[in-house]
Amino acid sequence: MPTQPPSANPARVNRIRLSQTVFSQLSRAIIAGDFEPGSRVSEPTLSAMLGVSRAPIREALIELELRGLVEFDPTGHTRIPALTPQDIEEIYVVRLMIDPVAAGLAAQRGTARDFAALEANITATKSAKTLADVSRLDAEFHDRIVHAAGNRRLLTCWNSLRDQFALWLTQMQLRQEAVAHRTRQDTVESHRKLLAVIRSGDAEKASEQARRHVAGWIKLMPRLPK
Repeated sequence: MPTQPPSANPARVNRIRLSQTVFSQLSRAIIAGDFEPGSRVSEPTLSAMLGVSRAPIREALIELELRGLVEFDPTGHTRIPALTPQDIEEIYVVRLMIDPVAAGLAAQRGTARDFAALEANITATKSAKTLADVSRLDAEFHDRIVHAAGNRRLLTCWNSLRDQFALWLTQMQLRQEAVAHRTRQDTVESHRKLLAVIRSGDAEKASEQARRHVAGWIKLMPRLPK
């Protein structure tokens, strides 16, 4: 007779779920800028703040470190990363590679459901109350384009860096808001233009529009030291 697989340990399952919940809460807070870049965070402080034991905090911090959202210094302390000009430049270059490919593929493979989700995202962005909400919805918009592209390996590349992209976007939009004071409007307008080209089905034009969309950030990029 076939043997029954061992039943899951309820305590372990609950701990994993709690760790995932803690990871989700902390990643959203870090990306939204609730923690000062470069600041130190400790397990006891986070444990008290979230009302959970230190074990799921520790597991969540390990995952956050893998995603590039926290750093462990040589002394073992945990810090919120402060993106350097070099970091910003590197993420920008990778976006210039991924976004145009994703948009071109989405123009070819996107479904009515994909386009409806992108349209709903733009509508939500138009009503966003805070810059943090604009940044979150902006990252989600590009996430949906990558999913609509229907390329598993491209999605894997995107997922490995998605949180760093979101952190980059938050910091860049803070720069934009300080200069123009119309980040939400600019985001809505540029996303409507990009979606219209993707919907047209012209992969070449969609790819070029996505490249322009990302390249538009160049004017706000910090200068690299010579």
